[in-house]
Amino acid sequence: MRVFYVGQLYEGGTCLDRMRALQRLGHEVIGFDLAKYQSKHRLLRSAQWRWNLRPLLGDLNQNIVSQIAAAGHVDCLWVDKGVWVFPETIYQLKRRSVAKAVHFTPDPQLLLHRSKHFIAGIPYYDSLVTTKTFEFDLYRSAGAKHVILSQQSFCPIRYANPEPQPLFAADVGFIGHYEKSYAKQIAAVAELSHIWGNGWQIAALTRQITRRAVRGSGVWGQAYVNALASFKIGLGLLSKYIPEQHTTRSFEIPAAGTFLLAERTAEHTAFFTEGKEAEFFATPEELASKAKFYLANDAAREQIANAGRARCYRSGYDIDAVLARILTEMNL
Repeated sequence: MRVFYVGQLYEGGTCLDRMRALQRLGHEVIGFDLAKYQSKHRLLRSAQWRWNLRPLLGDLNQNIVSQIAAAGHVDCLWVDKGVWVFPETIYQLKRRSVAKAVHFTPDPQLLLHRSKHFIAGIPYYDSLVTTKTFEFDLYRSAGAKHVILSQQSFCPIRYANPEPQPLFAADVGFIGHYEKSYAKQIAAVAELSHIWGNGWQIAALTRQITRRAVRGSGVWGQAYVNALASFKIGLGLLSKYIPEQHTTRSFEIPAAGTFLLAERTAEHTAFFTEGKEAEFFATPEELASKAKFYLANDAAREQIANAGRARCYRSGYDIDAVLARILTEMNL
């Protein structure tokens, strides 16, 4: 299958992971990097992401059309997080040359990361893939022809041989942006925790979290993988802005060989057996109790961490296996 793949194709990003997974599955993939169209000026870049202003996105959409035309026959247009892709672009390509148009997003793109261009374009895609159970029916209401509910995943190549680093060593670790609910939960184990991510420095200034716990801003690419592998316990926290049930971290932490301690949800307990492949909590008190217990019991912690990593591969939580299932459902 010949795929024209549109997405933010920077190293260490999950979008590039998905493109490379399609290649490993045997498909010919032509990449179109949306990141190259991100403005270098801070205010214009903010306008692109916040308001998706048409005058800032016109060249991008014209170039998608012209490059597909130059590429010749294309079986599938795959758009990853298409908040900048105009609905008329999808319509035009479907009429001219593209056999199927597919949209994939790991984000809550209807409730949180909204884009008027994407929402207007929903009826023109042949299939739309979401990892959010709470948005499934919303896609149908927006005119989607075919909606596929998938799961988050991890890259089996980047997580094949993670290398723990002393810089990231921590009893309890968390990498992710600041949210008030995250701070409340981490506060229960703040004396044991190291945190990396945007917004945490301000949280420390306002005493929502101890200064000692905050180690730096975001960590990306292979450094992110190595950081996860450096923790004794990795926290699987879930956003409260949306009814989140699992995230990419839910698989990245155990795939890195680290003990996963996550919020107890129906999806988490379906993916991992509690007490054998991961541990879960419902309250900050339970989080603190379990963290302290497993930090004092190395053998039990390591056994669960190893079992969790094995489950990731055995049950096909890697991106190659996930995409293979999606393609089968789309008859591609």
